[in-house]
Amino acid sequence: MPDFALEPTWILLLLAGGAVYLAVLAQVRRGLGILRRPSAVNGERPAVSVILPCRNEARHLGAALEDLARQDYPAGRLQVIVVDDRSQDGTGDLARGFHGRLADLAVLRVEACPEGLSPKKHALMRGFDAARGDILITTDGDCRFDPGWVTSLVERFAPEVGLVTGLTVFDRGRPEPFWQRVQQLDYLSHSFFAAGAIGRGWAFNCNGSNLALRREAFREAGGYGAIRGVVTGDDTLLLQRLRRNGRWKIVFSADPRSLVRSWPAETPAAVLHQRLRWGSGGLSYAPPALAFAVATFGFFLGLFLSPPLWVAGWIAPLWVLPAALKVAQEGRIMAAGFRTFHRPPDWPAFAVLALLHVPAILSFSLGGHLLGFRWKGERFRRRRSAAPALREARS
Repeated sequence: MPDFALEPTWILLLLAGGAVYLAVLAQVRRGLGILRRPSAVNGERPAVSVILPCRNEARHLGAALEDLARQDYPAGRLQVIVVDDRSQDGTGDLARGFHGRLADLAVLRVEACPEGLSPKKHALMRGFDAARGDILITTDGDCRFDPGWVTSLVERFAPEVGLVTGLTVFDRGRPEPFWQRVQQLDYLSHSFFAAGAIGRGWAFNCNGSNLALRREAFREAGGYGAIRGVVTGDDTLLLQRLRRNGRWKIVFSADPRSLVRSWPAETPAAVLHQRLRWGSGGLSYAPPALAFAVATFGFFLGLFLSPPLWVAGWIAPLWVLPAALKVAQEGRIMAAGFRTFHRPPDWPAFAVLALLHVPAILSFSLGGHLLGFRWKGERFRRRRSAAPALREARS
């Protein structure tokens, strides 16, 4: 006979957490539909600064700069800033070789990162300090761009818009082994969720490889402020700070020209550390996003524990229904995302991802906060140092 002593806690995790998770996903799917509607285009061409923080990106940076040299944005209005963050592979020299190809190129060198600062945020801050543009665009040195990429982002800046972001996909331009397809679909699912949430008027996450900011909005939000010591989150945590400011609208561009192609992690170990890094920023989320993350974690924990508890006879097999609803709702979001962004579906990879999703999210969320991770040849915890952020938060 089953022992139902665990029933109240189990039901709370599954029903309360599941209700929040599924309700949010339903609205995210609605937001993806909203993005398919025609949107107004801003014909102005303000000064733009594109900032690429790079650490040991000589292998990829040349292609990125070639794409930026081919942008259809007015050359006199486009500044490109490469921030060479302590690279040891000639990244800075490669970038300086493009001085004749890019009309307005600055190459900055970071020799050391101050104590208490995230290295990437420090590199971005150096780039922002040198930027002259009214619109600041951040991306990475391993990305590729459509010739209309900058134009497509700028066109979405209506007067009330403070931030525009777009879709980033993993794409090496060649057929991939199946495990890479699963990784790429997982990455794409995060972008679909971000797009749908922004389409619905929320601000949960975005991608710093495809992010445009109005300088005034960035300044009003306090820049990185209290999150400058968090190693990750130069994109998502900044997005949430801007939303909390309340003045500026946030837009996700579904324009095909806005697509950015990024180089994926190439080994399972690199994927592991990348996901641990992503999972490390959760406790720094703004309250709405943090509440959703906590509800999701509780729901996933309930799902993860249900099969062994059911086999042991401690709970009833009712967990099958919320598990099925989860997979069905996620599948509907992926289908909506494929339609909105004209991406080819990969349902075999989705089937594997659906099986791995719950244990992966639980493991990376906990591991990112407790174990640390490797990134760009360095070992990190969630924060470089908590003291600077705590001092600012209390002031």
